[in-house]
Amino acid sequence: MDNAPGASHRNDEDARGGGPSAVSIGRTLGSLRRERGLTGEALGAKVHMSQAKISKLERGQLTPTPTDVERIARALGMSESAYRGLVTDAEQLRASAGRRTGRRRGGGVEQLDYFTEEGRVRELRSYEPVAVPGLLQISEYTRRLLSAYLAIDYAEDASEEEWDTRTAATVSLRAQRQERLYEPQRTFDFVIMESVLSNRFAPPAYMLAQIDRIEKVAELDNVMVRVVPRTVELRFPPAHGFTLLDDRMVLLESVEATMVRERRTVDFYRRVHDYFVANSEADLEAILAEYKILYADLARPR
Repeated sequence: MDNAPGASHRNDEDARGGGPSAVSIGRTLGSLRRERGLTGEALGAKVHMSQAKISKLERGQLTPTPTDVERIARALGMSESAYRGLVTDAEQLRASAGRRTGRRRGGGVEQLDYFTEEGRVRELRSYEPVAVPGLLQISEYTRRLLSAYLAIDYAEDASEEEWDTRTAATVSLRAQRQERLYEPQRTFDFVIMESVLSNRFAPPAYMLAQIDRIEKVAELDNVMVRVVPRTVELRFPPAHGFTLLDDRMVLLESVEATMVRERRTVDFYRRVHDYFVANSEADLEAILAEYKILYADLARPR
């Protein structure tokens, strides 16, 4: 019985003459989950996904990645042949999107996929015009930023408790990613606009701790943190953040985060990063001191 749902899914698609779809993959996974006698919540707990996400995947409202399919299919005990067929379908869906894979910013899938890709990197270059880069964030800054996104993203589908659960999982995974900063074989080059330091996504006391965190990480031998001062006259608009993983991929950060492997696009963002590096300051002492004074004053009891 293990391979029956997978076989049925593929035969249905072949009969209609069409390729795989998010709906057909979701129907297959949902059928197997019910066959195993599991609720969506129970399956979510096994694969570290929310019940809301499991529901959206099964209804075809979210496009599953090969990673999604692998985790769910293995947790449900799908046969090897059916599992591989379903993963192939998910890979075809990703390829049909022109090698561009959209993710909701801060979502669990994006973080897990990105965690894997980032683990292969030897040189990471990042630019941020709005928020502190994830690898430099303290946990409370991350929590507040992500919970706000998730509250909007899942406003109709999840309770506040589920938002908190998803946020906690993402904060935990981001903390694991930050351990890579201390691996000397990797190098990191962060460029942020000065406005990042003044954008308050947390109360003053946490913002003060966040400034301290940036300062401490910048002291690592394999890490460079640069700030583009607000006084610099720019010719290139700082439209959105991005992260270059070696020279093979760029993660474009907007409301929808997108991973792009196309060579021309990667080269373009490498040149953009170089432009902001040329207009930045690497000596952070004076700039960070200014914001330390600001947030220490704001945090003082009135």
